[in-house]
Amino acid sequence: MALSLTRRTFLLGTGCILIAPVTAHAAKEADVPYVPTPIEVVEGMLDMAGLRAGERLIDLGSGDGRIPRAAARRSATALGVEIDAGLVARARSLTRLEGLEERARFVRDDLFTVSLRDADVVTLYLLPDVNERLKPKLLSEMKPGARVISHAFDMGDWPPDERREIADKHVFRWTVPAVAGGEWRLIRADGSAAALVIEQRYSDVSGTLDGRDIHDPELVGAEFHFVADGAAYRGKVGDRTITGGDWSAERID
Repeated sequence: MALSLTRRTFLLGTGCILIAPVTAHAAKEADVPYVPTPIEVVEGMLDMAGLRAGERLIDLGSGDGRIPRAAARRSATALGVEIDAGLVARARSLTRLEGLEERARFVRDDLFTVSLRDADVVTLYLLPDVNERLKPKLLSEMKPGARVISHAFDMGDWPPDERREIADKHVFRWTVPAVAGGEWRLIRADGSAAALVIEQRYSDVSGTLDGRDIHDPELVGAEFHFVADGAAYRGKVGDRTITGGDWSAERID
């Protein structure tokens, strides 16, 4: 990946999602000079992502394709998105030379229109304002639990889950959270019901159960945990349900 320039807003309150329009901002080849990511940083980014064999990685602003090719060597499937036709051609040529065509491919496309819905990992080396414009797309399109890895620049008010210094470069990791904010009807194993209200901002959550504060709430991807009235609740957040081992919850419109 190279530094290149190639929108749903995720501020969640009590069941509130503020949606801003996705606007195409096609990058121009001359906007930012080509600055390759050092190989040590490439490998460190994939390590931070915890990239596994069979997962799908999308590299936005893929330059000469070094991140997708490195992902392919780890038996992942990778897509590089790059606006510069010359760099796309170079990435394809290097991929053929390394015999990685089955796992890594490259397209000349706009970062703001390419679909991210199937990505397990998205990697970035963009500019701060591009990260900021791209953030709503990452949050709305990527599935809960997917990871975002950025070289050099953060995501503004979306706090990273992890940051490292690799070869004197800053690298950040985020886990895409499920949409948990809102009002839910919780059903316990004994059939009793309770009103669960969750306040959410990115992965930070708080809330109440029948009007009393929940404790130690944690949301990692779709995995949600909290303690209330001395009992521990652990479940997986879906679009309209939370499924736990001995409890469940349904979203209230």
